[in-house]
Amino acid sequence: MMGPRGTESDGARELKDRFMEASRKYPEKPEAVYFFATCLVDLFYPEAGLAGIELLRREGIRVIYPPGQTCCGQPSYNSGYLDEAREVARRMADLFPKDHPIVVPSGSCAAMLR
Repeated sequence: MMGPRGTESDGARELKDRFMEASRKYPEKPEAVYFFATCLVDLFYPEAGLAGIELLRREGIRVIYPPGQTCCGQPSYNSGYLDEAREVARRMADLFPKDHPIVVPSGSCAAMLR
């Protein structure tokens, strides 16, 4: 809310400050993360995957790249092969057994595994 002469009122300023403080809370930096590269990164943009891993390492985070990664199953899902997509997604999810965050450089692939 604006006070006289276009200045913020004390209540509006306090509310804004509380909102900004609450919105700046981040989870603690993990010691390690899994990196699920996705088939898109693997086949078309490997430099993007390597850059993502480098960024994480530069921040002191250990990156675990489980071998055997293929696809999240989204192409099968989008084509109507739901059982096949579930099986592919299940196999990929099994590659990440520990309680580490999983970094996925594709929002749609992350949603598929979720």
